[in-house]
Amino acid sequence: MRGIEAALKVLGNNDNKGAFASEALRKLADREKMKGPDISLASSLIYIVMRRRELWKKIAGSFLHSKEKLPAQVYTAITMGAGGLMELRRFSEGVLINGIVETLKRSKENQKYISLVNAVLRKIKEGGHEMIDAMKKSPTLDDRALIAGVPVFFISAWVRSWNRAEINEIFEMFSLPSYSSLRTEEPEKLLKLLEENNIRAFKSDMSQALRLNESVLPVNVPGFSDGLCSVQSESSIITASLVRKFYSGRGLILDMCSGRGVKAGQILQECQSARLECWELSEKRSASAEKELERLKVKDRAVLKIGDALVIEPNETPNFIMLDAPCSGSGTWNRKPEAKWRLDWKKFDAIVATQKKLLERAVNLCAPGGNILYITCSLLRQENENVIAEILTAHPECAEISGMINFKGAAFKKGRPYGFYIMPCNAWLDGFYCSLIIKR
Repeated sequence: MRGIEAALKVLGNNDNKGAFASEALRKLADREKMKGPDISLASSLIYIVMRRRELWKKIAGSFLHSKEKLPAQVYTAITMGAGGLMELRRFSEGVLINGIVETLKRSKENQKYISLVNAVLRKIKEGGHEMIDAMKKSPTLDDRALIAGVPVFFISAWVRSWNRAEINEIFEMFSLPSYSSLRTEEPEKLLKLLEENNIRAFKSDMSQALRLNESVLPVNVPGFSDGLCSVQSESSIITASLVRKFYSGRGLILDMCSGRGVKAGQILQECQSARLECWELSEKRSASAEKELERLKVKDRAVLKIGDALVIEPNETPNFIMLDAPCSGSGTWNRKPEAKWRLDWKKFDAIVATQKKLLERAVNLCAPGGNILYITCSLLRQENENVIAEILTAHPECAEISGMINFKGAAFKKGRPYGFYIMPCNAWLDGFYCSLIIKR
């Protein structure tokens, strides 16, 4: 199956059936025995569309003057073509248009729209860049959101979190590419191994991180299967490293929402005498976490439990709790663009309510004198400072440890007034928020 056909099929499923694009492409590629170049093209087209879907729909609508309602596949093909024509590099525009047209010809239902699609895509090719340039110069937040790939309906959440200059700066950050970084305990060994496999990497400002100039699948990284490295954003590495910094060395560490165990693995490697209990609601993610801890050879110091973190009981009272809370993911929208298109106000309000309940539970579970590290990959105050403020007001026995971060540089921004943000100001950083609470 060719890359254009595969991308169109996956995007159609994503729009109509709620499937996650990355998972859908992986299954399709395996089933159709797709080759590397076709998988790469399909992946690029899918990412381009998902990152700025509303922008491509606006551009398509500007050049599409037909009043007839188009079949879903035809409309998806036009929006995919708009994104590909504007962003694909090292790929002929004419080949892309012809590939889309040829794919649509295979369906009888689409035959009558072939000329329309061809004409619209060629108009976009000629005038699309000019339209984007005008939007980049526009003073309106709607246009800036479209360029940044931020859902327009969600602008009010950003306005309540940041001033206009800060919003413009964050939206500019969202235009940066996202590349992979590797966490390793042996950077020199890993650098040599990557060089031997013709993978270019270089050292980060962080001693345990290497940077790549591409995004990679973990299983394709030399040394990954042997536990030599983990594919992990530098923001994730920074937040998990705070456990090592503030863990007293005694008592249980509780990871309340462990996900696939990436941070758990880091904690156990960095805190070599620590015992960790991991809670996860999803059986699949918990199974992935178990494999991750086995890969890093630290599973013997971990206990994994599947269930709701609001009701599970720990084996003993934890002295340190890490709550990597479920969130909107707004700080990672550039790297994982699908999440934002699944969001609405009802879901967002439910997420915030869950965050408050989880942090309340963490405070009640934590031993006196212990610490709670609250983390989100969101840049929105509603999920961050507001949650911390409500919990601290309800629990006078708790206080935030201020000044806990000594990092310098543009990546870090103090919360107002609680916690701190890691800003997505380069290709290896995602937007994160952290606050450390002590229970006196």
